[in-house]
Amino acid sequence: MVSAFSQYDTFGFDIETTGLNPIDSRILLVQIAFPDKAFVINAGLDLTPLMPFFADHKWLKIIQNAKFDTKFLLHYYNTKTSNIFDTNIAEHLILSEPSFGKTSLKALASKYLDITLDKDIRQSFIDMKPTEMFSDEQLQYATQDAEVLFGIMEAQKVEIVENGLERVSQMEFELAPVVGAMELTGVPIDVQKWKNIIEVYRGKHEDSRLKMHSELFDSGKIDEQLGLFVRDSINLNSPKQIKSAFLKIGIDIDKTDERTISLINHPAAKELLNYRGLQKIMTSYGSSFLDKIHPFTGRIHADYQQMGTATGRFSCKDPNLQQMPDEFRQCVSEPGYMMVVADYANIELRILAELSKDEALSSAFISGEDPHTSTASLMFNIPLETVTKEQRFIAKTINFGISYGMGPNKLMDMLNKGKTGKEVLGFQRVNGMMKRYKETYHRANQWLLEAGNLAYRRSYSETMMGRRRWFERPDNSEPDWEGQVASIKRQGANSPIQGTNADITKLAMLNLYHDLRTYGYKGDIILQVHDEIGVLAHKSQSEAIKEIVETSMMESAQKVLKKIPVKVECYINEVWKK
Repeated sequence: MVSAFSQYDTFGFDIETTGLNPIDSRILLVQIAFPDKAFVINAGLDLTPLMPFFADHKWLKIIQNAKFDTKFLLHYYNTKTSNIFDTNIAEHLILSEPSFGKTSLKALASKYLDITLDKDIRQSFIDMKPTEMFSDEQLQYATQDAEVLFGIMEAQKVEIVENGLERVSQMEFELAPVVGAMELTGVPIDVQKWKNIIEVYRGKHEDSRLKMHSELFDSGKIDEQLGLFVRDSINLNSPKQIKSAFLKIGIDIDKTDERTISLINHPAAKELLNYRGLQKIMTSYGSSFLDKIHPFTGRIHADYQQMGTATGRFSCKDPNLQQMPDEFRQCVSEPGYMMVVADYANIELRILAELSKDEALSSAFISGEDPHTSTASLMFNIPLETVTKEQRFIAKTINFGISYGMGPNKLMDMLNKGKTGKEVLGFQRVNGMMKRYKETYHRANQWLLEAGNLAYRRSYSETMMGRRRWFERPDNSEPDWEGQVASIKRQGANSPIQGTNADITKLAMLNLYHDLRTYGYKGDIILQVHDEIGVLAHKSQSEAIKEIVETSMMESAQKVLKKIPVKVECYINEVWKK
């Protein structure tokens, strides 16, 4: 079989394993397919003679979900796979939607080759004992999984070229093994420190529950009979009981969602939001989170979805590390190591400036001024040095929300959220602020409108690297036609910005990974949170790695943004904390 590699420059590759995680699962079979022949190898053999073909860029490897397969090769053979065509990733790019059902090998074989794969046999490999013999059905199943990859790739290549996805697809293919390596390395957690924080939250949660009942009981508006059992009987998680209890204290609401409750100026409403926030943290980061720590490594090995959203951004699950509260981030640590974490400053606003060529917006970045202070100065027509904290906050809020199609109602909610005893901004005043902002950055606002209209007209939006997001235009006979059109235009304006942000960050991850390997540093990428990258670095090399991180991220961004300068904020800490 090894001699066959000299005849071809491309091969299909697949593996069968006893489970999903290489740390506690074994490779059972390795399937390698060439254009006219295929081999199935018992992985009980020493596969070392094959590894040079995976590491060498000379051979193109066609793989379905390369993150999975390359992670096993990295764990068992310390082999870094190069030059990949990932049929799963290719389909995500073609469809621009994070749907595993449409990108599975079974779906692709049916779509492109009109072949029906029986995937039920896959279950027979799970937890298979080393002494068990492989059946003919298992061997046939394994062979076919590798053989179909050629036809799928050829069909996908046509669509990739037709849609101008060559550049972004190549980046995504190269990134897949990097994501696998990041998951395999895992995230170290200080368990005792984590448990201490949970105990504090548990106390706050109970205090909030009692305070909530006290607010309802002590108001004097609940009758004596109800007062006898209100403290113990009201289920704060029941919308029906919440509405009934609020009605007793003179607050009539038809919904109990966060926006409705946040607009109520009453201590009970504020405490309910506090209670819900504490409960969400308890549910998401309690014992169920700690159960995800692998017993072999003592680390969290989360599942990163490389294209978890339609814009190309990562998502994370089992568990979700991207939404971890600051207190828990301080539990991410490892003795003898430091956390080197960097993110892009105001990157989406910089992308908007680059795309729109708005002179006023661009000048703030080119001059090095704080963009939010500069915006406030222009909006309110006052000198930079006289901008107040409130004016900067208003400008910052609009800056962050403008590319998402934020309107005056949403802005009013955001500006008034959490205000107690302060002047509440009304719609007319907030609408005036929004109008001044759009006049200040007229070209940027115009570009957003044009981008939304263009996306609706073409049925897709496009990032600066060519990533497309497709939209299905509604029929004008549909009931909510106008709302659907407006939604497509908002997404069509935002996707080029958010998607370009995702592209830049992924390019930075790819370059950083190779830079760390090239220079032999003891540092590994372990975290990715939108435009933030976290590296676990050996203490003795943390300062040098910080420079590598900053340089890799800066250079990656400037390959995409040619006129607007980029700023990277980087820090070193014993924990994941700025």
